[in-house]
Amino acid sequence: MKLNRLHVILLLLVACSRLCAAPHFDPVAENLFPPELIMKHAEAISLTDEQKEQLQSEMHKAQERFAEMHSKLKKQLEATDALLKKERVDESAALAQFEKVLDQERELRRTQLALVLALKNKLTPEQQTKLQEFKKKAAREDARPTKAPPASLQEKMKALKAGVKKLEDEGGDATAVGELMQDFKPLMDKQKFKDAEELIDQALKLLREYKR
Repeated sequence: MKLNRLHVILLLLVACSRLCAAPHFDPVAENLFPPELIMKHAEAISLTDEQKEQLQSEMHKAQERFAEMHSKLKKQLEATDALLKKERVDESAALAQFEKVLDQERELRRTQLALVLALKNKLTPEQQTKLQEFKKKAAREDARPTKAPPASLQEKMKALKAGVKKLEDEGGDATAVGELMQDFKPLMDKQKFKDAEELIDQALKLLREYKR
């Protein structure tokens, strides 16, 4: 997906809301099971062939809806982007358009919730108990102390940020770098620092090619 300034703004807003909000109980995360968790532990929870077919059918139907809704959301984001690019922004029009983005995101989240509800209802109480245990185990592993990234990675990250800023200040387009770096956070979350550093090396190389 192509990244633009609007996406950056939205990501910052989401990040701010998470940082500023007080810790709260999430009943969806607490009580429901994402499809990947169920399929990952299908054998451990003794998922039957009939259940697998039912789950796959639900996921397939949802996937078709997700594709359509993502396409609609993309169009609404592009329309919002066009409004915000203007030298003088029509506040009423921008806010009205942003409401359309929120409505589309709400529909998407509702469909996601409907999917995980349908999946849970196809599991036995015993299977749900086992999945809860797997979730708790994963949460304990996530809570373990994290290692600090190596100094070389931190220095390269600083160089990359400076390079992107300079490129944009000079009127360049860093979209390709942004798309490449979408895999950076997942690698850092898993503490795969070597792979993360290799990704930064690729991004730095891409920046150097811009300057030629």
